[in-house]
Amino acid sequence: MKSFLKPISNMFGKKVDESSVQEEDSSNATEQPSPHSQLDDDGLAKRYCDTFSAVQTVKTKLDKLMEAKEHIAEERFVSLNEQYSVFLDKHNPSLKKLLDEIDRRLESYISDKKNAAEKFTEIKQHIQQEAKLLAAGAISKEEYIDKIQSFKPEEKLYKEKYKTSQDQIVILKNAKNNKYTPPVSADAPDESSAEKVDSKDTSNKTPRINKSEVYTGRNVNINIESGTNLSVKIDSIAIPITANFVGTEKYEYILITHPAPYTTIKPKLFAGNKMYIECLFDGKLFMFSSAIIETLTKPIRAVVLEYPQEVIIKVLRSSSRVICRIPSTLIFKGLGKESIISDINPGGCRIEATYQPTERNYIGRANEIVKIQCTFPGDVEIYTISGLIKNIKKQQLALLYGIQFTEISEPTTKAITKYLSTIKA
Repeated sequence: MKSFLKPISNMFGKKVDESSVQEEDSSNATEQPSPHSQLDDDGLAKRYCDTFSAVQTVKTKLDKLMEAKEHIAEERFVSLNEQYSVFLDKHNPSLKKLLDEIDRRLESYISDKKNAAEKFTEIKQHIQQEAKLLAAGAISKEEYIDKIQSFKPEEKLYKEKYKTSQDQIVILKNAKNNKYTPPVSADAPDESSAEKVDSKDTSNKTPRINKSEVYTGRNVNINIESGTNLSVKIDSIAIPITANFVGTEKYEYILITHPAPYTTIKPKLFAGNKMYIECLFDGKLFMFSSAIIETLTKPIRAVVLEYPQEVIIKVLRSSSRVICRIPSTLIFKGLGKESIISDINPGGCRIEATYQPTERNYIGRANEIVKIQCTFPGDVEIYTISGLIKNIKKQQLALLYGIQFTEISEPTTKAITKYLSTIKA
């Protein structure tokens, strides 16, 4: 019963004694938020969460006061009731204004994010078009490089705009759920600097678990699934090069398909020349270099590479995906395509879809945004998730997309987590 008798003057972090309650409450009640236009997103989020918390606390105290009305003096009841009511009358409108401003900004940022994604996708398509022209011999390498360089500033600009909008959306959506995380101080050491400090003296410290690991010698294990897309770089070749992983004989050699565009880079596929390879598989980024042993045309078209002496493996997921078979609809460019989610975690999924020849234009490419609609077993709700295509495996018109979720609601995250708990149980 004593809790409602405490002063509400420290709702916003102010501490005063009992004698100054009325004066402080009066100043709090009349204090208004700064003009919304002057608050950055972090300031707006903090102001909303602080105000929301204070209002909820006072509402609770008012409820308790009503319950205890018969056990306290009428004069004391009237005084507290007026104090709490004045506080709510003053701060409820402020809370509403803050929420309206959050919704207004969210609408703007979501629009900015969509526009940035569309522009970024458009630039990527232009770059791919130039690569095809180069591969076909329609333009020279110099023309290709000049053209690509002209796209780079815009590509970087819209990529940064997309990320900025996404960060702003996360801050404000968390605020609406009464969650506020203070920004990291500019003076705070980042993870990389912390690792550098640790590397100087680890004798009395628990070893750090890094997300990136370097493996050498007999510890190198290229456990990549056949058909995985590879991004390849060769010295003096500026155009994007891709290939597919075929297989390996551990510690002996690696087989990959002929890199594309094959006719352009064929002169570079001689024994001893080095390839620099990156690929995404099972939530990990593999990075290694290897020298060419031989380029085969018979009995198969493949390039034989030396087994690497070193590989860097970077874990990209915060949690492993769980294999599943969930019917879904993949939405891209207005087409809703029947698909199957084959593995999932709260951060992303792998989704399978088969297209008809007439639907080629609706096949997504890396770094394009798609939407997924699905219902989880045991749940009747239809959930919609936005995601970024991170990698693609395809066999003719059958595609397997690796999707990183970019916009997912809290109820959807809870539904995924609940579903995963039933599988793992």
